[in-house]
Amino acid sequence: MGKTLGTTAPALSPRKREILRRIINHYVREVHPISSQILADEIHVSSATVRNELASLEEQGYLLQPHTSGGRVPTDQAYRFLVEELLDQLSGTISHRARVSEVYRQLGHEVEALLEGTLDLLTEMTGYVAWVSLPIPSTLDIKSISFVEVEQNEVLVVLVTGAGAMQSRRIKLELKVEELHLPQLAEKLNNYLRGRSIIDVNYDELHRIIFETVAVPESLLATLQDFFTGLARTNERVFFGNALRLALEPEFSSVDSLSNVINVLQDRERFIRGLRSQLNERVVQTIIGSENAIEDLHTCSLVLARYGLPAGSDGIVGVIGPTRLFYDRALPWVKVIGEVVAHALKEATDENEVAK
Repeated sequence: MGKTLGTTAPALSPRKREILRRIINHYVREVHPISSQILADEIHVSSATVRNELASLEEQGYLLQPHTSGGRVPTDQAYRFLVEELLDQLSGTISHRARVSEVYRQLGHEVEALLEGTLDLLTEMTGYVAWVSLPIPSTLDIKSISFVEVEQNEVLVVLVTGAGAMQSRRIKLELKVEELHLPQLAEKLNNYLRGRSIIDVNYDELHRIIFETVAVPESLLATLQDFFTGLARTNERVFFGNALRLALEPEFSSVDSLSNVINVLQDRERFIRGLRSQLNERVVQTIIGSENAIEDLHTCSLVLARYGLPAGSDGIVGVIGPTRLFYDRALPWVKVIGEVVAHALKEATDENEVAK
């Protein structure tokens, strides 16, 4: 599974925060490191002080020096630092919302046109490759989950749906089955899962319930999550903008670096399955570089927003670009477009129901 950086990152002094912001902003714009002398002039301290702070930021994991004689560049942890600051103060502006709403008024109430318009608008406003997902209402509602001991270190997970269909998965464990307290674990999971659609399972909540019940190895959590997302994988359509826009970014100038990402985007089932496995409670979310569950996307960042659908499920709108993307531009546009497309799709659904 992917990881989330920044939640346990070392605290930074005000001066370190200022230096780090300037380094990130410069690198995002110029794609090369800023010199310590320029930094010293900008924040009015000595070059020696800046060099000491840079060394400390590197030691703390915020900066990386790719070449001994070269400058330092931001790491994924540095971008996470920036994004957390932006998310804390994120709010869509009135001008953003007014412009987006006007675009959707012109698109009408055809769902396909709304989704295509969403892709075009996200791309225009952010400059990155856009995508939008549209879940297909799922009939795969969960009736129960149970665990059956197969061998001393192997368990069978059995999921029964509301329609009576049974799905199962054998899981090998790094500990004895008896240590899992299976009856208690099944009871707690059933309290959360019963009656819930497979596509609406929140994996953060699932992990919390399991950890509160019994200490389990990470491999069990990963396998359970893969089991659930595998069952839901056919229930979502994903639309992408022109992925070749990535070739405009220096990070993807080589054929190999670009093709790895394109291959993932072409496998839409893999993309949305990996994405769904990492959703958290935030309406607007970022997945930065090595945080991504899909290794081939470790050179990319995703900015996404969940939008509500009339059926009670949610879709996702977002953009993908290099880790060095303009988060301060992408975050508010993705947020506002996510909110407006939800409203537009609700209106389209209501109009179609009236027409019937």
